[in-house]
Amino acid sequence: MAVIIRLARMGRTHSPFYRITVADSRSAATGKFLDQIGHYDPLKNPPVLNLDEASALKWLKNGARPSDTVKSIFHRHGVLEKARLIAKGKASDESPVKARGIGSKKQKLHKKAKEALAAAAKAAPAAAPAAEEAAPAAAE
Repeated sequence: MAVIIRLARMGRTHSPFYRITVADSRSAATGKFLDQIGHYDPLKNPPVLNLDEASALKWLKNGARPSDTVKSIFHRHGVLEKARLIAKGKASDESPVKARGIGSKKQKLHKKAKEALAAAAKAAPAAAPAAEEAAPAAAE
């Protein structure tokens, strides 16, 4: 029996959410499953993922193959990296692993905001010597 970790679509028309399920690969996508290990709501901003990491690691250790989408979700949240480290013996089930969040990229700035920051950076070194010269004169 080939076991696969995949998404099962739930919800209404135009407002889906997904359950992360462990199932036999021969069963229907929304049919009978062995275990439900979490759910994923991509319509929220940022997307919501509730995952039972311990059971996900248990199923990965026992040979369950994640689907492509679940693999990318697990990769983003550090579950695959932790499973690899556990398999090599370099980590335990309780050790924390850094998650790669969806919004972990550096925020983009508007062009005018960038120009204002650059102007402030140029003005700061020029203002520093003037302030140093004024400070000794005021002390005397």
